Amino acid sequence: MKTQNNTVRHPAFWLAVIWLMTLPALWHSLNAATELRVDVGEWGDHTILHGAHGREANPFENYRWTEKRATITFPNLSPRYRILQIRTHGWRPEGIPSPWVQITIAEQRQVAFQTERALRTYTTLLPDAALSPTIEASLTSETYTPAEDTRALGIAIDWIALYALDAPGSLANGQFIGQALLLGLTLTLIALLALPGAVTVACGLLASTTLVGLNIVEPLWVGLGLIPWLFIVALLTGATWFIAPWLMRMLERMPDARLQQRVSSKTWITRMQARIAWALLVAALLVRLAGAAHPLFDARDVHVHTRWQKTVASGQLFFYSTPAEFQNRQTFNPPAAYIVLLPLYLALGDARLTVQAGVAMLDGLIALALLLITREFGLSARAGLFAMALYVALPISMTMMWWGFAANAIAQVWWVLLLWLLLRLTRAPDRSLFALVTVVAILCLTTHIGALVTLAAFLGLITLIGWRVLPSNGWRAMVAGLLLAGVFATPMYFIPAAAPLVNAPRSPTTLDPIASFIDSLALWPERVDLVQRALTLGFLPPILALAAVGLPLLFTARRRHPLQRTLLLSTLIVCVVFFLSYVFLQLLTRYIYFATPLVCLAAGATLARLAVRPGGRWMTYSLTLLVVWSGVALWFGGVLLRIKPSLVPLTQ
Repeated sequence: MKTQNNTVRHPAFWLAVIWLMTLPALWHSLNAATELRVDVGEWGDHTILHGAHGREANPFENYRWTEKRATITFPNLSPRYRILQIRTHGWRPEGIPSPWVQITIAEQRQVAFQTERALRTYTTLLPDAALSPTIEASLTSETYTPAEDTRALGIAIDWIALYALDAPGSLANGQFIGQALLLGLTLTLIALLALPGAVTVACGLLASTTLVGLNIVEPLWVGLGLIPWLFIVALLTGATWFIAPWLMRMLERMPDARLQQRVSSKTWITRMQARIAWALLVAALLVRLAGAAHPLFDARDVHVHTRWQKTVASGQLFFYSTPAEFQNRQTFNPPAAYIVLLPLYLALGDARLTVQAGVAMLDGLIALALLLITREFGLSARAGLFAMALYVALPISMTMMWWGFAANAIAQVWWVLLLWLLLRLTRAPDRSLFALVTVVAILCLTTHIGALVTLAAFLGLITLIGWRVLPSNGWRAMVAGLLLAGVFATPMYFIPAAAPLVNAPRSPTTLDPIASFIDSLALWPERVDLVQRALTLGFLPPILALAAVGLPLLFTARRRHPLQRTLLLSTLIVCVVFFLSYVFLQLLTRYIYFATPLVCLAAGATLARLAVRPGGRWMTYSLTLLVVWSGVALWFGGVLLRIKPSLVPLTQ
């Protein structure tokens, strides 16, 4: 009887109950829609229709011309959806007959028909393919090439739809089995996180409700993303099984940085806090990867970075761009970001997925780095967990992911990692830390030309100011590491880049400081207002208020790191300098984005103080969930609905 009671009380038991109870609702959500329709020529049609030319429009509809062979691929949500309809026409000039079209399914010819010059809807019954994960129909059509065009045009498709039969769907269906497996893996991941019982059950209910809700709102969303989502959840589940125990032991063994100068057995983080830290890291990775790997999502600038990724993969390390940070003047583009992503590209073979998933994975790791920096700052583990929770889906980070500023985002990863390593090196110098600081500093300096300006200013300030507050051996180790990094990074810019840039014609946008300053006198109120909007949209007003309160806490911490005040002061100076350069000289640097770690740490310190006060726990949890919800809604609204987040936070 006692064993039975323990089984019932175990969170894994209730997760299993949730899975079983969700299955009927999941089956219903896959069969509820009467049609699955895709408007060709609208955003997202590329996931269904392959082998078609670019989008075209007339006053009445948007459409695409097919090539000689095109493929229609729908997720096989249910055996009910077997009526395929295509609204199309085969217009040809006078004297040329409209084309014949042959539809082939499962390598068997199903139907052939001759199209008409005007739009018409054609209907065919598809064979049953219950266990297949997709429904695929191949279209082969006669083509012609217009005199003023070089394309071979087949038929023009306006929309494609699958209609449901009246018969009920079968449980023996590939998508139902796949989505049940996805939910089961997700619940297994939640169980392995070993969070408190109520939190575990709440997460399980959230996962099941989200899956069913997505199917009801738009049946194709989960169907299209099923395979990458299964892979992501399986990967995170495996990492939780194999890597999490080792990482949590490492965290638990870390002494409190405030006491490590003297003999003490007190650890900085408890076992449950270490579990929560891993859960937050998993959440940060899951949110980013689920959006980045979805077939519907293409980051705004992904075409630029995929081109450069392929350039680096071909062996060419030197290429040029016209970044906004330098008023669109031609500038050498450093290749470090694409070299780092190269192993992933060789493994996946897909440049788009490499850039988006690679950036998502690296960006998610910043959450763990924030926890480690919190320890070096002499703050509590609770403050670090709050900083991690805020970063899980901070709006400015989600905005950066959607716009696809890949090199900027990767530079941010190296910048945060370098912060932690500098804190470690200057506290207790050793050779391994020195080598790591040098390598990461090289990556910082050779990842993005715009980030280089901000990071070089910051590193220069902490070097100049740090000699007064750091122990001599710590300061010498830091300076030596940064100088060595500079020795390696400098040739990357000046040897291959100087000659082409010197010989290049000067751009008409070449900076004129006097003219820029005169223009700014009339525009500075508008620019100040844009900066305020950038802060509000990027961090949300409650987090800004918490960060403003927490910043003095970081400055006045009792057992702070010797370099702590210097880091904070240097960051503030850099932000002020580049704010003024933007307002008065029109020079764009993304200093607000690079201040994200400081904002998270300061806000986390305030939330940790509030959480121990009467009633403070629920208030802090609510604020944190508000930030996470805002970021998740912003991110997946952009991924699934192509709702464009404001670029303002990234233009300051």
